[in-house]
Amino acid sequence: MTSENPSPQSLTEILSAHWSGMSFDDLPPGVVSTMKDHILDTLAVAMAGIPSEESRRVRHALSGMSNGGPCLVWGTRDRLNPAHAALANGTSAHARDFDDGGGPGHAGSATLPAAIAAAELLGSNGRDLIVAACAGYDISYRLLQGVGGFAAHTDRGWHSTGTFGTFAAAAACAKILGLEPAAFANALGIAGSFTGGIWAFIEDGAWTKRLHPGKAGESGIDAAFLARAGITGPHQVFEAPWGGIIATYAGGRGFPERVTAGLGRTFNVSTSYLKPYACCRGSHSTIDAVMQLISERNLQPSDVSSVTVTAGTTAINMLTVDPIETVFDAQFSLPYAISVALENRSVGLDQFDPPRISEPRIQETFAKISMVLDPSIELEEGPRLEFELTSGERITLLAGNPTDAKGSEKNPMTHDEVVAKARSLLRPYGNEATAQLIDAVENLDSEPTLDNLVSALGATPLANWRETHHDTNNLDRAGRSH
Repeated sequence: MTSENPSPQSLTEILSAHWSGMSFDDLPPGVVSTMKDHILDTLAVAMAGIPSEESRRVRHALSGMSNGGPCLVWGTRDRLNPAHAALANGTSAHARDFDDGGGPGHAGSATLPAAIAAAELLGSNGRDLIVAACAGYDISYRLLQGVGGFAAHTDRGWHSTGTFGTFAAAAACAKILGLEPAAFANALGIAGSFTGGIWAFIEDGAWTKRLHPGKAGESGIDAAFLARAGITGPHQVFEAPWGGIIATYAGGRGFPERVTAGLGRTFNVSTSYLKPYACCRGSHSTIDAVMQLISERNLQPSDVSSVTVTAGTTAINMLTVDPIETVFDAQFSLPYAISVALENRSVGLDQFDPPRISEPRIQETFAKISMVLDPSIELEEGPRLEFELTSGERITLLAGNPTDAKGSEKNPMTHDEVVAKARSLLRPYGNEATAQLIDAVENLDSEPTLDNLVSALGATPLANWRETHHDTNNLDRAGRSH
């Protein structure tokens, strides 16, 4: 190699050079306000997930592995080292499957617990956290597009939150640490060796899905701190013809041009989504369509004779869990989501409580709904629904692209809707703690430290929290084969 013929920059070198030089002032105001909504949503969902059995078990495991640390375990008074705090808090953020999406998959739960832990350790301010989170969302989204995007990656059995969430967390933490371009690229290269996450959990409702964002955060923190210490990672982590991400995760079929398209002009925060419904995002456009039909026709469950849902391979793989015995089962069953929409005209956390799952009326409506495979239907098209009413009338609904459902860039939740969701999720913590967390996020870009935010995250549920917020996981029924 000579100076006259320098080798071209790799994809991670391009991304690292760009984001290592980005400051808060380089972010458009709209990106900042959108990111703050995602931060509030993620933290509120995490606080709601803290009492879940998965979260409790992870905290118990980690408490036996380390003796305290500098970083808060949210919803408790405990502290752990940064990587373990990211694992614990990331698990809580995904425990209800009500967290945001975009970036690598579930962006907030992979990115923010890691970034906040690193920021706690370094004494970063609110602006530092916002720009770091944007780096995590943007870089991981771009890299996922480089292997064909979510649907292509999922069809191979990979859970992108686990695989590309590690890049999100590594990028965010590299930004918090102030890594220069070469070290930033090393962090991404190391992260590439730490990735993982497969969809095998769908077979028996295993808890590993809940852990994927937390594990990604843990690995991302490790990658960034190792890079800061001088450990190198492959700068060709994506392009390497043998062992690179494109070769191993996408069978060699990559789209490198998508990784850098619009870099610096689009930040891929608005391309993320927020969840109005407490279940797999693949169900959401169908729920939107069913809720609209219910509203327009005042449709009652007794009016429905049968519903046939025709969907493509990805949706069938993800959304046909049967029988419905656990919270996880219900969250990954499109027929169940349709059932509770018809019965309750709501698809929130309460609809996924174990008592609700076993209600005879829900089970009766669920039995009317069937799923049919049509391999020609792409995930982006959404399912086709055929309602046969007891009157003999037939109604056809086209659900449309799940990525365009309520909460998306095309159909966004308003700021007021985000705050209302957060207030609902934070009810078990009381009005004062709820207001403290909302205010801390609202004022994040003007705060010189993260003290107010971390203090708000240290709230613990009121003594009577079970009266206002159900624990949606029963230990003995967590997975069908456990």
